[in-house]
Amino acid sequence: MNKNQTFKNQIVLVVGGSKGIGRSISTKFAERGAKVYFTSRKKDRFFKSLKSEKFSSGGQTHGIISSLRSESQINTLLKKIKKKDKHVNILINNVGDAIKRTSFVSSSDELWLQTINTNLLITIRTTRLFLKLFKKTTKKSIVNIGSVAGRSGGEGDSLHYGTSKAALHVFSTGLAKELKNTRVNCVAPSIIDTNFQKRLSSKKRLKKIIASTPAKRIGTPDEVANVVTFLSSKEASYINGEVVVISGGR
Repeated sequence: MNKNQTFKNQIVLVVGGSKGIGRSISTKFAERGAKVYFTSRKKDRFFKSLKSEKFSSGGQTHGIISSLRSESQINTLLKKIKKKDKHVNILINNVGDAIKRTSFVSSSDELWLQTINTNLLITIRTTRLFLKLFKKTTKKSIVNIGSVAGRSGGEGDSLHYGTSKAALHVFSTGLAKELKNTRVNCVAPSIIDTNFQKRLSSKKRLKKIIASTPAKRIGTPDEVANVVTFLSSKEASYINGEVVVISGGR
């Protein structure tokens, strides 16, 4: 990624942007001059610190509290942004969670529905509504954050998660074929050093996954953010409909 890449005069929405991978993505865009709106479920210290951060590039970060659990909540988010800006150039769909680790036999309909809503339907609803703000700008890019689990199937204890992410990968590729003048790509990280892993993965599980990665180490949120900003830049204008797997997320 060219560190001199600028996103000045561009408006970015990072859905799920206050912690982990999302925070690094929000920061990376703002460092390169973008006006960034990011969402968070809670008004916690992560939300407050990112919202108040200053950038020498002139970039900005604006936080909005939203759980995004329904179309009406996403519509409210759309209206809040529309009051200040009439268009969005770049949409990053980063909301995702495995909820918990469990075998398929022990899983429930409730877990599957919650997982699919979190990892797939929120992105679908958000994208559909925010396309309205894309129509007025020529620089348009959507990047969805998938997971290597969408290809591996969830390592035997997260089939619900892997299935939902696989669907997100297909959604990204299919949407790219349908939309005109809007690039759509998906980034599918392997294991990344975030609270997601600390909360849901044992040390034994982490070691096993790390051993299977080409780099033989855990990845960082910044590494994912670099790929996302690259895919959103002019430099990557030729890339569309791709699911980019990076070693070392979810």
